[in-house]
Amino acid sequence: MFSGHTFFVSWVVSLHAETKVEQLGVRMGVKASGKTSERILLVDETQADRQTIEIFELATRKVRIGRVPLLLRALAAEKALQACWQALRPAIRVRAFEEAADDLRARAARSAVDLGCPLIETQLGWAGYDVDQIDEIRGQVDIFHYVDAKMLMMVSTLAQALGGGAGGTKAGARAEQRVPRGVPQDMDHIELVPEDVNGTLGKTFRSIRAHFGLGLVPDDFRALGRWPKYLELAWADVRKRDEDPRARSALTELGAQADEAVRQLPVRVQITDETLRAAGADPERVRAVVERFRKTMPCLVLDLALFKVQLDGAEMAIESPFPIRWKYISADEYTTVGIDDPVKLRTGDPTSLDEAAEDLGGTH
Repeated sequence: MFSGHTFFVSWVVSLHAETKVEQLGVRMGVKASGKTSERILLVDETQADRQTIEIFELATRKVRIGRVPLLLRALAAEKALQACWQALRPAIRVRAFEEAADDLRARAARSAVDLGCPLIETQLGWAGYDVDQIDEIRGQVDIFHYVDAKMLMMVSTLAQALGGGAGGTKAGARAEQRVPRGVPQDMDHIELVPEDVNGTLGKTFRSIRAHFGLGLVPDDFRALGRWPKYLELAWADVRKRDEDPRARSALTELGAQADEAVRQLPVRVQITDETLRAAGADPERVRAVVERFRKTMPCLVLDLALFKVQLDGAEMAIESPFPIRWKYISADEYTTVGIDDPVKLRTGDPTSLDEAAEDLGGTH
């Protein structure tokens, strides 16, 4: 059983150790699918320059998450954040992007069910977790189950943008509707534990780090590391399916679906080598970083879908944890027409307030 004191001590230690771990930015070798994988370099949010911080703050509002995604911090380390964000921003803010991520999440959840994912709550009770703790775990799983599908869309968008461009398909006003900005009110706060821990959690983290090709532990698992026994159980159960041909097929299908969704976006996205070089970035290094995330994200999406099915079953996993109520959004607030653009009137439409008043008076 894990006491509240243990969790508090772990959290306090993380405040001191997290920044140190991320500031190192060292290239370290770890095993990943039998190959040595260097650690992805990251820019610490607290140490970034003013322009980077402003983009980070804007990105969290647009992506609708309370922490800067690893992908953007890695792009900042390569001096490519501004160029990539300027290309991504018009795509991220449209309904077509959000709904494509919803479709990816639902597909991953259906794959998780097909793989035979059992419920885990009874095991968590045996491990000493009470209802409140399980709800806290559920809150963190919901965050990454939501955002990982969007990150898969983002990295697929970047890959195609760096490869000549993507999107620009005429899709209509519905697809171009703007996504509401800001972190959802019911989204929990994210707290990360340090990577360099010992004991059961350290063993689980080593397995996680070796499984993915980033040379680090993704934020999903550092957030869930606050509940070490839960993460150990959930991670061990998910890894039982790695050799299942259906799991391999699901990963391939998720990547292909994301690529096709990007091609159908209603906005054109393109990043040239000249733009990257002007920012001081090496285009080949940027492509290499994007490709590593592109290989990792389908697995993260499927893993978190499995985690969600473990906790709540198939139906809850298919639905978005933070759905947008489109029908309640003001059309004026999220219109895609510029406020200064001329409006084409229909025959008989009033052209002034006085004319409108006269029309109302005549009606009465």
